[in-house]
Amino acid sequence: MTGEVSIQNQLLNLVRREHSLITVFLVSGKKFVGYVIGFDRYTVHLRCRDFDQIVFKHAITNISVPRAIMQRLPIAEGADHAEVFQNGPEHEEMIGEPESREES
Repeated sequence: MTGEVSIQNQLLNLVRREHSLITVFLVSGKKFVGYVIGFDRYTVHLRCRDFDQIVFKHAITNISVPRAIMQRLPIAEGADHAEVFQNGPEHEEMIGEPESREES
């Protein structure tokens, strides 16, 4: 390891410790809502309402977490934490729920 901080690992650790409900969107269009039980280099273990799911990280397009959790996420040295999260409203039009893909 080069000592580089992984934002992905920080986020997954934080939502796991806080037992925060997250939404995971896959490249296939499926989405899972649940809690992170654990993760490793290649997978994320989610506890959903009726089942547990192991998701391969390469199949994830994005992860949606509560804003309060993101504000507690340590960010890279030198970045202004308040600026990162307060400048969001201008970009709300670009960021939204992905369109669901329905299989025929």
